[in-house]
Amino acid sequence: MKSAKIYSFPDVILAIIISLMGFVVFNWFQYSLQHELNGLFDANQYQKSYEFFRGSLETYRLNYPFSVRILVPWLAAQLPFDDIYTNFKIINLLFGIAWIPVWFYVAPTVGLDRFKTWLGWFWITFHWVGIWKANLSDPITVDLPLYLFQLLLLLALTQRKWWLLILIAPIATIQKESFLPILVVLCLYPGIRWFQKGKRIQFIYLLVALALSFITLKTTSLYFPGANTGKNAIINLFNNTLGLIGHPDLLLRWGLSLSLAYGAFIWIMIWNRKLLIYSENEFQKVLFPLVGVYLFFSLFAGGDFTRIAFLGAPFMMLLFLQKLTLSFRQWIILLAISIPVQRLFEFIPDGGSDFENWKTWYPEYAPWNWVVIYLVYTLLLALISKKYLKVNPS
Repeated sequence: MKSAKIYSFPDVILAIIISLMGFVVFNWFQYSLQHELNGLFDANQYQKSYEFFRGSLETYRLNYPFSVRILVPWLAAQLPFDDIYTNFKIINLLFGIAWIPVWFYVAPTVGLDRFKTWLGWFWITFHWVGIWKANLSDPITVDLPLYLFQLLLLLALTQRKWWLLILIAPIATIQKESFLPILVVLCLYPGIRWFQKGKRIQFIYLLVALALSFITLKTTSLYFPGANTGKNAIINLFNNTLGLIGHPDLLLRWGLSLSLAYGAFIWIMIWNRKLLIYSENEFQKVLFPLVGVYLFFSLFAGGDFTRIAFLGAPFMMLLFLQKLTLSFRQWIILLAISIPVQRLFEFIPDGGSDFENWKTWYPEYAPWNWVVIYLVYTLLLALISKKYLKVNPS
């Protein structure tokens, strides 16, 4: 794919300004999670990592996989402020801004017009489980850098900037170990296909990045071992699979979580999947495995279906939006039925002090009366999308 000189600097500046305003507003109104009141929250693990790098803990005792996610806690520990919330929020703010210029470069490069580029940015930034609100509700988190690293990965693959791929592979791995299986899948497809077509240099660079990621993860595990001895990604995956077998209703909750994460976008793609499956677009051949990985993660990588599904939002939205050619009336319908899932004017309850109310926001944890509400909404999304949002290929 040839390099494209499509970049609107004024759009980037405007998006950064709006994003900063969103951060200020959400930071003012959104409750911060009192994670110490509920041991189930990941923030309890990340706080231990932060305190170790800060020098206030002598031993490093975190459960796997939190033990190998050292980048964000280490960065937060380097800041001079005494408050852990402040330090993590600053790191989140920096990464929450850093992904914007990359998005506004990658999106038009792969075929999104200006409207779609802005729409994708808005969805990822202001969705309640997206860039700001969820990460200000639970600021002691390591999720936010993912958006930047994912876009840099796409930039490296689509623009053949192999030095960038080699650079980010180890850094992204110590941010979250999920970068390793992403590279594994890319080596299988489209990597093997590239090799068969004579694009051996591309396949070799993918293998080098995979090797660097693997070595980084093993080295990190050696120096920062998990306190839960014997746990690893494969064992966790097996346990999560057993949990699904024992609770088949989780499949329903997973489907509802996808609808809450992506609104009508995901249903348009379900009803018009042939546009994607039979596409000869080279960029889509890269996006397919990446979207598939995050759909898999969202179901099997833990109980947080909605949050994990949305972590793949840059991949998802680029895939969804690239093929959307709708009339003005159809865009209005799509936005009208989808915007409610963003919950723009609501704020996430404190899961520490008000866990029962917090659970109602997430289909995977919600009581059944809320599951019914989410099911009715999902059925409306599906039916309206099928009847009124037929896609014309772009």
